Amino acid sequence: MIEKESKQKQNSTIIMIIGIIFSFLGISFISIPFPNTFVIENLGQFGIAEGVTYPVHYEYPMFSNNQKLIISLGAVNSSFTILVLNDNDYGAWINEQGGYLPYYEEHNITGVYKTLYLNQPFIGYIHILITAETLLGIYGTIQASYSSHYVIQGLIPLMIGIILAIFLISQKYKFKKHKIK
Repeated sequence: MIEKESKQKQNSTIIMIIGIIFSFLGISFISIPFPNTFVIENLGQFGIAEGVTYPVHYEYPMFSNNQKLIISLGAVNSSFTILVLNDNDYGAWINEQGGYLPYYEEHNITGVYKTLYLNQPFIGYIHILITAETLLGIYGTIQASYSSHYVIQGLIPLMIGIILAIFLISQKYKFKKHKIK
């Protein structure tokens, strides 16, 4: 009987350690922001006809912070206009209503290297519009950078840890109940 209790105590300790590890992992994934950088568009000697607008659209994920948009573009013997808009202003621009306030706008340029810091966590799409002033040969990248909390990925190990804790509590209660009888 003592050997059985010892074995049961050892199993409970192992389950408790595993539960603590899973809970710690889950809480870490939920609370620690992880940095991410993605190339939205890679333009390698890309051509755009005169007067044509090339749109690039990107949606930042939910629960993301420290959002940045990194634009690094250059033109070969030509110039372009770049415009960065949010969803509401994009609708006004597309419908030619005017009154839109862009995050960034430059006209008749041959190159740009700009990092836009989006102060509030941006929800929805961000639209980058490149319009060719002349026959445009363009190269460069547009990148999105942000920090995010992996809430869904953190909930899974946290739930496993909680389930193991409930299992341990039920086993202790069951063991004490048998001891009393």
